[in-house]
Amino acid sequence: MAPTPSLLKKLLARCALALLLVFAQQQASLHWLSHAIDATHAKAGSAALADHCDDCLAFAGLAAGATSAQAAPPVAPAQHAAILLPAVAIAPCPLRLGFESRAPPILS
Repeated sequence: MAPTPSLLKKLLARCALALLLVFAQQQASLHWLSHAIDATHAKAGSAALADHCDDCLAFAGLAAGATSAQAAPPVAPAQHAAILLPAVAIAPCPLRLGFESRAPPILS
């Protein structure tokens, strides 16, 4: 049984997509490394690192965009207030069945 041309096209397209993803991730890693080298040469905190470059935004889909150098805003800790609710008296009620069980009808 010989493979059909459409099967070969699908296989070739899937292999090309896999290789493209690998090379795109490699390029994104190299771009991140260029930012790390620039930060090392600038000796901590460069104004250019506070903004995203166009390549960082393009590689964001691969989850490899360089983050900004700005610190996260301070977060105030949550404080919960105690709420006092009045006690509710629960009166017992008699047990009541919701339905009456019956046997299936007799077919005769």
